[in-house]
Amino acid sequence: MSFQVKLEMFEGPLDLLLHLIREHQLDILDIPIATITEEYLRTLALMQELDLDVAGEFLLMAATLIHIKSKMLLPPEEAAEGEEATAEEDPRAELVQRLLEYKRYKEAAQTLGLLEAEQARLHARGGPAMELTVEGPLQVSVFELLRAFRDVLQRAKPVSPLEISREELNVGQRIVALVDQLAGESPVEFRRLFPEGATRSEVIVTFLALLEMLRRGLASARQGEPLGPIMVYRGVERVESRAEVAAQGEGSGRESGRAE
Repeated sequence: MSFQVKLEMFEGPLDLLLHLIREHQLDILDIPIATITEEYLRTLALMQELDLDVAGEFLLMAATLIHIKSKMLLPPEEAAEGEEATAEEDPRAELVQRLLEYKRYKEAAQTLGLLEAEQARLHARGGPAMELTVEGPLQVSVFELLRAFRDVLQRAKPVSPLEISREELNVGQRIVALVDQLAGESPVEFRRLFPEGATRSEVIVTFLALLEMLRRGLASARQGEPLGPIMVYRGVERVESRAEVAAQGEGSGRESGRAE
């Protein structure tokens, strides 16, 4: 792939870890480090395959998880004769503390955001009515989208090893198709955006087009409950023309996606 998507709202590695812990219903105080490391690396590989802007902090966290995993595989040190064995510190302790602190901070920020949204809907008697603002386009985290995308990708039509074909997959044109689809029906369940029998390359290009639409406000994604189905809605922005949508889609990253 040669189309790169950069999302300003992209969460950091601690968000990804919290998402994986919630998705797999793990105990944050007793994280199975082998499982969480495997899932983290799997998600990171998918992000890199999509050519998303993976910051160095994601790679640093991957190295940290692997280091913790290796330390937990080592046998405990034996105490010398005449010395009492001391309890070794859990290699996961520092990471767990960081996750708990970040989780508290994030929950507090979400609470303040809800209070601010409620306050914005109120106005004093006799005063001018306050204009209601539309919430940000991305109500579902990027990691939730990646989880749903991974499920769709697993069902994609495999390419026969004897098939030698070259196809041009244009992200801008796919954006136009998605805009038309949402104009006729909104909301649409996430998985229905991907045509039946689509190849892996077609699925990837469709997902990149959706990410670009979310970034530009041409669509919004919402989830009724954690890990529930993701619904995609038509965006509130008016687009000048179909040609403009396609041109902007091609120009926001590298010019186009190409698969062989």
